[in-house]
Amino acid sequence: MTTNDSVNILLVDDQPGKLLAYEAILDGVNANLIKATTAEEALTSLLKTEIAVILMDVCMPDLDGFELAAMIRNHPRHEKTAVIFISGVRLETDDLLKGYRTGAVDYVPVPVVPEILRAKVQIFVELYRKTRQLDSLNAELEERVKQRTEQLEDSHSLLQQSEERLRLASEAARLATFEYDLIERQLQWSPNISEVLHTGVPERQRFDAFIELMHPDDRDAARVYFGDAHLADTTTEIEFRVKGTRGVAWILARARAFKNGEGAVPRVLGTLLDITDRKSTESHQQLLMAELDHRVKNILANVAAIARLSSSNAVSIKAFSSALDGRIHAMSAAHDLLRQSSWTGVDLHELVQGALEPYRSRTDNEITVEGERLRLTSKFAQSMALVLHELVTNAVKHGALSASGGKVAVNWSRIPGSEGDRIKFAWKERSGPSCIAPNRNGFGLAVIRSAASECGGQAEMSFAPCGFEFGFEGELSSRTLMVGPRHIAIIPNARTRATVSDAAPVSGCKILVIEDEALIAMQLKLDLESDGHVVVGPFGKLSEALRAAHEDNFDIALIDINLGADNSAPIAEILDRRSIPFAFTTGYNDLIFLPPALREYPRLTKPYNPGDVKNLVLKLRSLATERLAGADGTSSVVA
Repeated sequence: MTTNDSVNILLVDDQPGKLLAYEAILDGVNANLIKATTAEEALTSLLKTEIAVILMDVCMPDLDGFELAAMIRNHPRHEKTAVIFISGVRLETDDLLKGYRTGAVDYVPVPVVPEILRAKVQIFVELYRKTRQLDSLNAELEERVKQRTEQLEDSHSLLQQSEERLRLASEAARLATFEYDLIERQLQWSPNISEVLHTGVPERQRFDAFIELMHPDDRDAARVYFGDAHLADTTTEIEFRVKGTRGVAWILARARAFKNGEGAVPRVLGTLLDITDRKSTESHQQLLMAELDHRVKNILANVAAIARLSSSNAVSIKAFSSALDGRIHAMSAAHDLLRQSSWTGVDLHELVQGALEPYRSRTDNEITVEGERLRLTSKFAQSMALVLHELVTNAVKHGALSASGGKVAVNWSRIPGSEGDRIKFAWKERSGPSCIAPNRNGFGLAVIRSAASECGGQAEMSFAPCGFEFGFEGELSSRTLMVGPRHIAIIPNARTRATVSDAAPVSGCKILVIEDEALIAMQLKLDLESDGHVVVGPFGKLSEALRAAHEDNFDIALIDINLGADNSAPIAEILDRRSIPFAFTTGYNDLIFLPPALREYPRLTKPYNPGDVKNLVLKLRSLATERLAGADGTSSVVA
């Protein structure tokens, strides 16, 4: 309703003349005048029409004005309708109070002053209009409030759903959230923080208390990170370790600063994610890569050793090519068997059958193979493949398989013992050409002897005229995995290391060689001996190497880092205590896999050539000479 809208005014009087007078007085008031001469007509009009003001005579024949006003007020629709009484008699105070109690808002005495009546009616008409405008505004406001409340309730519901989804997703991803107050130095954690850090943490925690949970090496970096996080415009991250109930856990923190308003102190919001499994996977992958690098270089070193050793005994290029090709194929066959078993070991029966298979189809030769199902370690299987290749090649060229009717018998057995099982292997040739002992030891005999040594036994060979025989008995190692974590720990004595001298090297050095690859050890020994050195060893087992490092006399040492499933850390400790210079020989190319204490020592990376060996021996020999000179003022060489 606006100020120009017409309203309804009810005129109630039993005298029509007065009604006409009131109508004339109110002419000009923007209102519809409704006339009623009885109380019944007045009530009927009130039920049908919205009335703004009622002008009512107090004295009416059927029902006086007080009673009619009381009835009107009792109706909820008209309980606030303005009622003006017009009275032609003088009313006492009690009558006035009665009228006001029944709902009258004013009295107009007779004779009526037109201007006063019109002014009073006009006031209540405007009041009615304002009231209706307020009612309309209130209704509109209530509707807006209702709509806004519904929107807020919907938004709150969506926010709760979003928070619940975020909570479930965070818990599923093991992701914790935090807010860091730089002023108060307080951290507010999400409820799942204890699950992520694997330790009991309150949801509100002092920053210094949180730092105490970290690994000591990561605390300084974390302090700098959280201290500078409020300055970053983008998301930053840091990785650190915490000490929990499950040991040390790796945590990835991502954070970003935000401000509530201009001039407000920035706060830091972020997440924590447990990345222990990822770190373990990365470490395992790096270990696999390093192990692969190590094995490839060992293979190359073995091939290089086979080539050089084969060439030293070859009488022609064709003979050299044939020998080299056969030996490499023998190693390749052993690798195929190892690959099929995921490098867990090789069945000796399969290895022997593979070496003899090309010749078993001959009808004029008799070949028998008999033995238990024994599983050789991957390293011993490669050496055994070369042994079998040399035995078969020798039998085909000079032995029982070179003539019709020749016989070859191969057998082996497991021998139980209190200190572990042993293996007894035998190769016997009969009915072939007369056997004659060779004038010199070639590559084949050297390989055969090295296999027995690697197994912890002694080779026995017979060159009787009736036929060649070979056998050995040694320890039977349990199978080993291709990849496994190797922890090397060494604590050097606190002393000053000697520097390499430029003095000319002294010949005749005595060198301890520890190498578990038989061919590499054989070639290294030949190279050192050709330079005039004396070799102690080579040793391929940790127990033998420890005894030699502790008891034997030598000037320097060359040590393979990995000895099968063992490592050479204990040997390095002994040599360090004895102040004997040494160097590591290894197929690993990344020093990160060596403990910091071991990274200072000289290192020879496989595959290496004679020049590398000479240079390394020169450096180590210079160290040994200076240490001897510093000990007693003289320089001596162990013969």
